[in-house]
Amino acid sequence: MNGQEKLERGYRRVLACYPRSFLSDSEDEIVAVLLDTADEGQQRVRLAEAADLIRGALRMRLRPASRPPRAVRGAVRLVCAGAVAQLAAAVTIIVTAASVRAGLASRPGITAALRDQALSLLTFREISAIVAVVLWLLMAWALSQGRDAGRLAFASFFALITMTVLVGLAEHGATYAAADMIAGAAIWAIALGTLVLIFMPQSSRYYRQVARQAAHS
Repeated sequence: MNGQEKLERGYRRVLACYPRSFLSDSEDEIVAVLLDTADEGQQRVRLAEAADLIRGALRMRLRPASRPPRAVRGAVRLVCAGAVAQLAAAVTIIVTAASVRAGLASRPGITAALRDQALSLLTFREISAIVAVVLWLLMAWALSQGRDAGRLAFASFFALITMTVLVGLAEHGATYAAADMIAGAAIWAIALGTLVLIFMPQSSRYYRQVARQAAHS
């Protein structure tokens, strides 16, 4: 095997990252261009070349196959707004944590066990609020890419948000500040609006279409 044959095989291995439907029409042409622009005597794919080709493959695989309908675009914007609201809620929880802890320490009639339980719950809420910001961003990415599994994941996420709000209502006197409850209600409303949008008929048709196209790529 001569040097050019080794180089061609290397390019084809990297191009295997691209969707099959794209390669069936363009692989030979792309390989020919790459070989023509290669350096004289080059026998291996350079690292920078491989990185550029892989980035192109990732963009092609992650890019939605068609323009999302208005409902999906609105849902993605809402999820981004939810991430911002969740970040604000996380900041609020962290900022008000000191006053909540002070209130628990001076609250008459509360046992040490109940106080420790409330403090543990408060710490958990601080950590989970930050994790929730990351989840909102992941949901925005999945929905924007036409991933049907993202809709089911968001439905589960909405159920979790609803449970969190209900727990907050039940525990309002012990560990929740009024600002926390307002932020929680705003986040829940954003999540509800998103849920309605992503399960509208036009959204369902779009996600099914992208799933079919991905299966044939």
